[in-house]
Amino acid sequence: MNYGMSERDQSQSDNIINRDIEMGYEEGIEMAEIEEVTDKIKITPHHRRLTFISMNSCDFCKHVTKPGPYMHYLSFETKNGWVSCGHDDCREKGKKAVEDFMKNKAYGKANHLKDRAIKVKRTSGQMESDWFLERSFPEVEIDQNGVEKVCVTKPSACIEKWVSIENLLNWNENE
Repeated sequence: MNYGMSERDQSQSDNIINRDIEMGYEEGIEMAEIEEVTDKIKITPHHRRLTFISMNSCDFCKHVTKPGPYMHYLSFETKNGWVSCGHDDCREKGKKAVEDFMKNKAYGKANHLKDRAIKVKRTSGQMESDWFLERSFPEVEIDQNGVEKVCVTKPSACIEKWVSIENLLNWNENE
């Protein structure tokens, strides 16, 4: 209950809000116009954790008539990604969302270092080459101090570690 309004005023306010929602208006903007604009822009929704997913959910359409779900994972480790319904268009959008993320957003500011050997400073202080950004962890993690980190691996030694993106960029500034 809104403490500044009487029960009668609150009831009238609720009725107006419910009527606007039923008619497709929100704060004076017709919702059909918003949907038309967003369909033209082709915004990819933000990825999310794919656990406890409804069988009738889709990140790419509003009216699921052909249930899936189809999971489009960024990483099996973090279980983040998108879910799509059974429509071919939605499944293609899910695949494209993963491809676009891996091409443009994976590893944050260190994206340009993917798919190539990089230099990493070991805990001992020694610089080593032949490290790679870990493909199973393409997402940037933020530690308790707010430092952005990515996972790197040295396959020949079966070693992996988390390093700050800032340090990684400094170590590989000529790359």
